[in-house]
Amino acid sequence: MKKTSPDQISTQTKAQTKAPINDQIDDLLLQLWQKNLPTIRQRLELMDQFGSAAVSGSLEEHTRIEALNIAHKLAGSLGMYGYQKGTEVASKMERILKSPTPETLVTLRALAADLRKSLAAGL
Repeated sequence: MKKTSPDQISTQTKAQTKAPINDQIDDLLLQLWQKNLPTIRQRLELMDQFGSAAVSGSLEEHTRIEALNIAHKLAGSLGMYGYQKGTEVASKMERILKSPTPETLVTLRALAADLRKSLAAGL
């Protein structure tokens, strides 16, 4: 009979407990996503509006700053929920809003649409 070392037992125990912990984390993240979904939808709607204003040339400074803050919040939170593409798009929007030029501002509407697409499965 082969004897099991304490290290092997420890490794087996870790492997056995890892799956339930990951399931618990996934469940908690899903609950958080669902709880924050109204806020996320509202932020997406605002980013759509900001994108339209930027394309029409009517994005005022205070509105740009609000859009920058929302893009920053989305970029920081979406990856936690598994939406890496959403984080990338929101980060790009944030960079544009930090240092806007007429050429980059007109891309915000398309980026807002890309952002919404990247989250479509969870909306």
